[in-house]
Amino acid sequence: MTALPPGEQLELLDKAKNLLPTAELEQRARHILDEYTSLIKPEPPARKEPRLTISNFLRSKGFEPMKRNALAFGTRLAENYRTLHGGYPEKYQRAFVYYESDRPLMEETWQEQEKEAEPVEGHVD
Repeated sequence: MTALPPGEQLELLDKAKNLLPTAELEQRARHILDEYTSLIKPEPPARKEPRLTISNFLRSKGFEPMKRNALAFGTRLAENYRTLHGGYPEKYQRAFVYYESDRPLMEETWQEQEKEAEPVEGHVD
């Protein structure tokens, strides 16, 4: 049996208000709300500067962001960010969030990757 959506669970509790003590109803309602709100991930607080996505940065370099080495760039960028700032950038859903102020770090990371002996897969000449 699957669980009812939170709204329907709360409706059932409302209908049971004459069957259960008020304290128990309140406890169950808090539990439902706690579970529901833990699933909602708020967007990170807005910063005044514009976001800079890895995909847009790579496209500005003539690089197709969907290729395998784009993932390597993102991984290296996150590690460089951690080294510089002592922690990873904030996340929104499953992706790290970068801003225009992070562009110099992206440029530095790009230069590191370009210096490697192997040609970068997906680079558009």
